[in-house]
Amino acid sequence: MNSQALDFGAIVSKKPAGSRFILVRHGETDWNKEKRFQGHTDIALNAHGLLQAQLLRKYFVSLETQGVSLYDECISSDLIRARATANTIHGARTPAMQLNAGLRERDYGHLSGLTGDEMQAKSPEEFAGLRNRVPDAPLQGGESLFQFYSRVVGTFEHIGSAHAGKTILLVAHGGVLDCIYRHCTGELLQKQREWQLHNCALNVIDIDPQGNKHVVLWAWLGHLNNDKPGQNMDEVDGRIA
Repeated sequence: MNSQALDFGAIVSKKPAGSRFILVRHGETDWNKEKRFQGHTDIALNAHGLLQAQLLRKYFVSLETQGVSLYDECISSDLIRARATANTIHGARTPAMQLNAGLRERDYGHLSGLTGDEMQAKSPEEFAGLRNRVPDAPLQGGESLFQFYSRVVGTFEHIGSAHAGKTILLVAHGGVLDCIYRHCTGELLQKQREWQLHNCALNVIDIDPQGNKHVVLWAWLGHLNNDKPGQNMDEVDGRIA
């Protein structure tokens, strides 16, 4: 799907028949730039990440002034990089933003905060499990890929059921969006990623009344004013979630 050939505004100006998720990955952090695995570590947005969130808010305001009703609820991971992004976008709108710890990034345990090279040096066997996307490979103090996926999908399904028929703005992390994409498209957990997860890109998933999930837009960047697309896709350029 060539998402860039589509337009977010044109999509959201039409009400879905069922439910809709507008998915946003948090803005850039310094650890993103350094390609460090952030996991549950609470890393703040850097100046560039805050600008990305502000540009997204500005774009949403411009659509709202045209009479577009964007979303009904805003739900965010409780980690500060996602929370600050969501708060910048949502502002003082009602209802207030909700926080959900089930939307946290994967817990990398004792490898949190390291780059891929540092992980390789510290624990080659565990890093091989990460690199090769082995679903049940254990990770000391953290989550296996399958445990992470199960947590995210369970949270996503619960939010969908609790807000059936509504449009949800969901702000989370690259790994979380990766899991949701796989869940909605049927991509295997062990398959290497072929889709992009830009900071503050816009992604839209519609769920029809029969419960079928449709990815209608992915990695749309039209609101970021050519903000270096692809520069900071995720910690290791999409090869590991």
